[in-house]
Amino acid sequence: MDHDVARAGASHPTVHEGVPYASGERLAAELAGPVGAALSAGGPVVAVLEQANRVALAEALGPAAAAVEWLEPEEVHRVPAFTVAMRWARLTRRAPRPELRTTVIAEHAELPWLEPGHWARLDAALNVALADLPITMLCACRDDGDLELLRATHTTLRVGGSSLPSDTRRDPVQVVTEYPPPPPPDLGTPLAELTFTLTSLPAVRRLVAATAPAAGLDGERSADLVLAVNEIATNSVEHGPGAGRLRLWAREGPGMVAEVHDVGRMDVPFPGLVAPSPSGERGRGLWLASELSDVLQVWSDHTGTTVRLLTEPR
Repeated sequence: MDHDVARAGASHPTVHEGVPYASGERLAAELAGPVGAALSAGGPVVAVLEQANRVALAEALGPAAAAVEWLEPEEVHRVPAFTVAMRWARLTRRAPRPELRTTVIAEHAELPWLEPGHWARLDAALNVALADLPITMLCACRDDGDLELLRATHTTLRVGGSSLPSDTRRDPVQVVTEYPPPPPPDLGTPLAELTFTLTSLPAVRRLVAATAPAAGLDGERSADLVLAVNEIATNSVEHGPGAGRLRLWAREGPGMVAEVHDVGRMDVPFPGLVAPSPSGERGRGLWLASELSDVLQVWSDHTGTTVRLLTEPR
């Protein structure tokens, strides 16, 4: 990647590149060129690497490594794959200098709590959430892993210092259909719940506002949660079956989980990842709820559709 590409703004397409590697030294050799160019151009660079690979890349970059924002895989991937994708998109959209390209190095790390298909879902979601944003996403994956899947979810692969186009890239919807998000675990007895219809939406807002302080949310975050839940509940009654059920839980740590369930079905493969069209309202509720909350999860089964939101203090 040359400096002109590293300086790219919205006029340059998103780069989502797989980087297969056999060792930390080989990974560093592949990444040193594009990452060094991005640092020289002054754009933000974030790296999410396991310790050995982090050390190898830092040594290859030399003093320039001090400008990299190093994040721990355990922290980044404590949330579902779709949320990770949305956070990288937010990082790019909210960059202080949008004319500079954001660069992210994100390793397919081996973390014991990750469910099967996490990396497939994440890479498919990245292709949706990052579309047309000025970001270079370099996804490191051991070369004894699933390289067929890596080619299916990335436009190019970086091999021997060159970007080679993938001729087997698949539509993100096909990938996520094969690796669907699992339903979140049951949270037990809720702190509060309410069955609602269109006329009782004000009661939904009041219940959320009254319950949020018990979860350690201040006025601003409580207001965010009220608005997010209102958007989902309104969708349920206006575009769904006309009635739903709200349940609220306070987490063991600070934060509140809100869940809206109805008997309808939602056919949205990447809920909340794509901003709605300025000319229409469809999709606005999920997008806004995702922007206001820390985690948004949506799933449908034989009982209907459930939207779960996690809101934490900031």
